[in-house]
Amino acid sequence: MKFFKFGIIGFIILNYMALGCAKAPSQFSDIPSQSLSKFDQELFARAALHQQKGQIDSAIVLWNKFLQRNPNSFEVRNNLGLLYYANDEIVKAIYHYDQGLKLRPREDQLKMNLVRVLKVQSAILEENREYDEAIVGLSRIVQLSTAKEQEAIERQIEALEDQIFKQVKKSGSMGEYQEFLKKYPRSLGNSDEARLWIENKLKAKKMGNQGSLSSDFQPSLATESR
Repeated sequence: MKFFKFGIIGFIILNYMALGCAKAPSQFSDIPSQSLSKFDQELFARAALHQQKGQIDSAIVLWNKFLQRNPNSFEVRNNLGLLYYANDEIVKAIYHYDQGLKLRPREDQLKMNLVRVLKVQSAILEENREYDEAIVGLSRIVQLSTAKEQEAIERQIEALEDQIFKQVKKSGSMGEYQEFLKKYPRSLGNSDEARLWIENKLKAKKMGNQGSLSSDFQPSLATESR
C-alpha cells in the first residue's frame, strides 16, 4: 500500500486510530468461550496480559501460538485483528477479522471491528487515488452495515465512481469506457453516458468505413466509363 499524504483524509484516519485505541478494552476478548486444557488456559492468559499491557509484538507471537493449538478460536482472531490494526498492519487485521467471521458469522463485535478497519483502508486508498480498490472495501462495508449506514457508504461509492469516470473521459479510450462499464454497469448517470459514448463511436466508425468503401468504388466506375 502506498504512503498517503497528510491532509483531511489523513486527519480522519488518525481519528479512527485514536478511537480504536480508546475503545480497545471493550473490544478485546480476555475470556475464552471454549473449554481449554490447563496449558492452553495459561497460554491464553499470558497472551491476554501482554495485549492489555500494550506489548503488541509479544502478544501477537503468543496468540499465533495459541491458534496453532486452537484454530477455531474466533476470540483470538478478534484480538489479533486489534493488535495488527494497532500496529498499522491493516491487511493482516482484515484477514484475521475475516477468519473470525467465518467461525462466527453473526458476531457483532467482529463485524464492527472489520468495518472500522475497512473504513481506514478505504480512506488511505482514496487519498492515493486508488479508487477501484477503495470501492471494493466500501462495498464490503455496505454488506456488513445496517440499512441506515448503507446509504451513506453508497454515496461515497458513487462519488468515487464519478472520479473514475472523469479519468475515463479524459482518456477518450474505447477500451477504458468498456472497462468502466464492465466494472460499474449500474453507476448512476455514468454508465448511461458511457454506453451512449460507445454507441456513438461505433456508429461514427461504421459510417467512416462506409465512406471509405464508397470513395474506393468511385474511381473504379470512372475507369469503366472510359
